[in-house]
Amino acid sequence: MRKRHRRGFWSWLPASDKDYEMKQLFKKFSTLIILLILFILFSAASENFLKMNNILNILRQISVLGILTCGMTFVIISGGMDLTVGAYLGLTGVIAAKLMGDVGLPVPVAVVLTMLIITLVGLATGCMIVGLNVSAIVITLGMMTVVRGLAYIISGGLPVYDLPESIVNFGQGYIFKVPVPVIVMLVIVIIMALILKYSYFGRYVYAIGGNVEAAKLAGVGVGKITASLYAISAFLAAVAGIVLAGRISSGAPASGNGTEMDVVTAVVIGGVSINGGKGSMAGAFFGAVIIGILSNGLTILNVGEYYQQVVKGTVLIFAVAFDVLANREKVKRVKEA
Repeated sequence: MRKRHRRGFWSWLPASDKDYEMKQLFKKFSTLIILLILFILFSAASENFLKMNNILNILRQISVLGILTCGMTFVIISGGMDLTVGAYLGLTGVIAAKLMGDVGLPVPVAVVLTMLIITLVGLATGCMIVGLNVSAIVITLGMMTVVRGLAYIISGGLPVYDLPESIVNFGQGYIFKVPVPVIVMLVIVIIMALILKYSYFGRYVYAIGGNVEAAKLAGVGVGKITASLYAISAFLAAVAGIVLAGRISSGAPASGNGTEMDVVTAVVIGGVSINGGKGSMAGAFFGAVIIGILSNGLTILNVGEYYQQVVKGTVLIFAVAFDVLANREKVKRVKEA
């Protein structure tokens, strides 16, 4: 009797198309695959990894990173880059602590005023990028140095202590056994994901990153939207800065040093194209979770901080290389068609 061979899902496609579709499928779910692999590896290496306390600890540790990732996702999808986010953390904590301590402003007023100042700095950065028509990396790199310098000048180079209890609770408190910073992060991620996916503003961001000239011809206010993205990124960095100040119970000018690279790494690992025009907020958030799991798992395994930096840098290089090669193959197939 003749055996029947079961036809695979991709059997109707030519061999080359099967390979391409499999690669695209892998690219689509690569973030979740990496996340699953890390969970399996670290849970096998340590029995403490999957405990609820450790999971909540990971989420608390990435709360600042997750908030920053939301702003960076908008910026990178538009084809830009914001290297000032780490420096904003330090300046936010210092300004807020000074306004509440030395000036004596009420906590809500000091927090709102601090966020307004940081947002205006972000807007000025965006306006310079648009007005001068210079690479965002160059402008934000310069602003990163300026902002970090201002944080040290205002604080005198020393952390500002004696923060109000409400700010400390904002960074260290719990609601129904869930850390407050985790709740703040998840609320912001959900709101920004909805804006990016369902609003006209989100569609314009994708359009600018996909083809800026076509976006201009379609009537999109490219300059205004681009400048506003850096203001949004700065505002979210200010929120993250308040959370961080509460976590460490001080406004430290050195806070967030090097954080910008973790944010970029998280966004790119999450599937957001470094060239702009592609990506999702959910993917970027999972990228932040991957960074948190890497740091936590390697710490549990007693891997030193310097080695962790090597691992994170290597992951970023591989993520960018994967994105570039995948896009190159897609362009090649479009030309062949």
